[in-house]
Amino acid sequence: MDISHFIERAAAAPSLLLATDFDGTIAEITMVSGGAAAAPVALQALRALSRAPATAVAIVTGRTIHDVAARTAALGGVWRVGEHGAEIAAPGGELVYQAEAPVEALDALERDADEIARRVPALWVERKRCSIALHWRLVAAEDRPAAFAAIEVWAGAARRRGLVVMEGRSIHEARGAANDKGGALSFLMARLPPGTLIVYAGDDTTDEPAIAHARANGGVGVYIASPERPSPRVEPDLTLHGPEAWSALLRELAARRGGLVSAEALRPA
Repeated sequence: MDISHFIERAAAAPSLLLATDFDGTIAEITMVSGGAAAAPVALQALRALSRAPATAVAIVTGRTIHDVAARTAALGGVWRVGEHGAEIAAPGGELVYQAEAPVEALDALERDADEIARRVPALWVERKRCSIALHWRLVAAEDRPAAFAAIEVWAGAARRRGLVVMEGRSIHEARGAANDKGGALSFLMARLPPGTLIVYAGDDTTDEPAIAHARANGGVGVYIASPERPSPRVEPDLTLHGPEAWSALLRELAARRGGLVSAEALRPA
């Protein structure tokens, strides 16, 4: 599928769900996770799409629901999915799904992760409600062999406790096996009109279940390629290179879909 075909199909869909990941998709990856910000062009386009007829917008991320809500507050009434599907908030902000957290397992893994962080400079441990993540982007090259050896032991312990371990862009994250981004799309689709076209865009291994789900249900999977993850393990319909290309496509789709802004208003300043 090329870009023009994608635009034509998504613009003409009687009902559309436009779902997108955050980091690496509408926001550039940053050295420190807290510094990530959505591109203004992407936010403008998504806001316009959320106001277009028969169009739902969803932000689907591994961040917590509160974090993504704060970073996308300008969008107003959109679906927000946090922690890879463990938390889902409706467009009005109401939390409509919350998975049970495997607290005991996460507590034990957090203690082990903190011990690794004490030995490996710049390794960052992030505890969420339903998962725990080890970020190693800032770990120096000379420290990475020791870091990866320790993380592999930690990941084995997580799997023995019944958790799944996701290996993303400079991150290993352990979480309960019951939720993923594909399941989150299924949850959303059950609340939208039959025949809604799903479009999902993401850049990492955690997005692959959602890309696969979209395609398996007659929708469109878009992969945002990067030097770290040049290709996914699932087949997408469309591959773009970097968040800037996705933002540009969103801008064009918003203009074509008939939102409350014109194509002129969607052009970046």
